[in-house]
Amino acid sequence: MSSISSEAKVGLFVLVGLIILGYMSFRVGEYGFGLKKGYIVDVVFDNAAGLEKDASVQIAGVEVGRVDTIRLKNGKALVTMRILPEVKLEQDAVASIKTHGILGEKYIEIVPGTKGEAFIAEGGEITNVQRQADIDRLLTQVGSIADDVKVITTSLSRVLGGEEGEESLKSIVRNTRDLTENLNKVVKQNDEKFSQMISGLRDASIQMEKTFASLSEITDGINKGKGTIGRLVKDDSTIDKLNKTLTSLQEISDKINEGKGTIGKLIHDDETVDNLNETLSGINRYVTKAEQFRTFLSYRGEYLLDKSNAKSYLELKIQPKEDKFYIFGLVTDPRGRRTVKDSTTNGETTRTEEWEKNGLLFNVEIAKRWKDVVLRGGLLESTGGLGIDYFAFDDNLMFTFEAFDFDPDRRGHLKAFAEYRIFKHLYLSAGWDDFISDEGNESPFVGIAIRFEDEDLKYLLTSAPIPKD
Repeated sequence: MSSISSEAKVGLFVLVGLIILGYMSFRVGEYGFGLKKGYIVDVVFDNAAGLEKDASVQIAGVEVGRVDTIRLKNGKALVTMRILPEVKLEQDAVASIKTHGILGEKYIEIVPGTKGEAFIAEGGEITNVQRQADIDRLLTQVGSIADDVKVITTSLSRVLGGEEGEESLKSIVRNTRDLTENLNKVVKQNDEKFSQMISGLRDASIQMEKTFASLSEITDGINKGKGTIGRLVKDDSTIDKLNKTLTSLQEISDKINEGKGTIGKLIHDDETVDNLNETLSGINRYVTKAEQFRTFLSYRGEYLLDKSNAKSYLELKIQPKEDKFYIFGLVTDPRGRRTVKDSTTNGETTRTEEWEKNGLLFNVEIAKRWKDVVLRGGLLESTGGLGIDYFAFDDNLMFTFEAFDFDPDRRGHLKAFAEYRIFKHLYLSAGWDDFISDEGNESPFVGIAIRFEDEDLKYLLTSAPIPKD
């Protein structure tokens, strides 16, 4: 009976490990990873920019679910959440989109409703949604406040302007004094049969007399030019200052109405308004671009079973749009970097192939996505080539085929593998590298990858000016 080779033992060990790891991942998923056992609840937002699938759903800072899907419905964002079975939401619960810190990830915050109310059932919807602040609405409110201030200043000018305002104030004082005298006459002329009523009226009259006496003192003070109102009535310089102030306000209002000055241009000059709108549109476009711009860092290691060696990939993925991205990476190959040299001896040219063991290989690719298919092209392991990826199961499973290093003296380098996400940032892969090689380089492999989104790098890259589409 022949003994099992070391390569076969390693392959068998890795296969058994993959089977065990796959079984454990499915069991972990069965017991709650990703909240698969929760119930579905919908909520509709006017704008869900920056919110991603698998984003956290929290109540009072405690995670109670995850975002399952985000799709468009009647021009709004329909967000489907999967909530833990033990968490019940009242019918009048309120949902809003929040952000961790200033530049953190977005999540959904739910404020519980009234205790004792009916709960939202499976497939139900949260109808109470808290809207986010809108800069356009804020500017509209500022304009309304400015109009109200203008109306108030106009009314103040009409009431206090000139001698008419002073006469109105004196007339009020005279009418008050006459009213007091008439009340005293009425009290004296009443019959004694109404003594009790008169007594009560007398007490009220006394209090009114005191009040009007105080008012008379105030009036005397005003007539003597004492106090703020006194100076306003008697001091010509104070009146002149007030008149000048009101005149200045009127001149400013007239200039605004004529379209003069910055505010006047802002209100009446269409070009200024267009420039302001263009500036605000640029700010909005920049914010939108920054929200859409995404960067990912990843490391992938592949163990070549037939070669008992490993390859490593370090990649940066820059994604300015949902359907377009760029890839920059470094690759270490156990064979090294292949170079071809031609040497001529006695008129005969000989071509030799050498491998630089410590040489680094480069990946520089541009990619475009159509639904579940991604087409890539550029430099693959420092040679021209292309690749195609097919995604399934909500991008959790990927099938990849790559072709590069085409040379007339040797067969091209073809590679095929599948990659599956077992956790949020952890992936397992298996496939066949250089499977049509005529130099004995073909080998099956298994691999593991770590991939995550880098928010800091994203905002560093988006700090540069963004060109218009």
